[in-house]
Amino acid sequence: MNAEKTGNLIRSLRIKKGLTQKELAQMICVTDKAVCKWEKGRGCPNITLISQLSKVLEVDIQSILRGKMCKNQKIGENMNHLKFYKCPTCGNLVTSIKDVELSCCGNILSPVSAHTSNNPKYQPVIQEFDGQYSVKFNHPMTKSDYISQVIAVRYDQIITVNLYAESEALFTLPQVQGLRLFVITNMSELISVLI
Repeated sequence: MNAEKTGNLIRSLRIKKGLTQKELAQMICVTDKAVCKWEKGRGCPNITLISQLSKVLEVDIQSILRGKMCKNQKIGENMNHLKFYKCPTCGNLVTSIKDVELSCCGNILSPVSAHTSNNPKYQPVIQEFDGQYSVKFNHPMTKSDYISQVIAVRYDQIITVNLYAESEALFTLPQVQGLRLFVITNMSELISVLI
């Protein structure tokens, strides 16, 4: 780890997020003097803090260690090409950012195309609390018509939430920027949710 390069990256990402040194320090439980020292290249963060810095600054760990952003890891580049594959037999969900040939339960899988819907039952009500999003769909969730999965996609991760017939379509997600939501119905329909 090059202290000067890592410090410059931390500084630029902190400023981009609109944080002061003191605010960043409080978020990762260090002093603002420690953050100042890193940014001036006079030392590096302790290895135990790298994961937390990665989350707060919304950058991968490798970039912090290298002291520079990798070209293919900037926000949104890879996940824009995300494809979904769902097995009609067992319901397995597979994602890929490249074209692949997949099979499951003897079925050759093809990508499932997402479409948008103006139907109110697919429009979430989102509330913020304690660093989380509470997400609720006003869907009837009957045995014959229900949301089986909700997929939250961010530039660096995918969160899948399973939902069940005759239960409330309510769940929580981490409060992060740049989330895209997708819904998969019990009929394997993939819907891109407007949030």
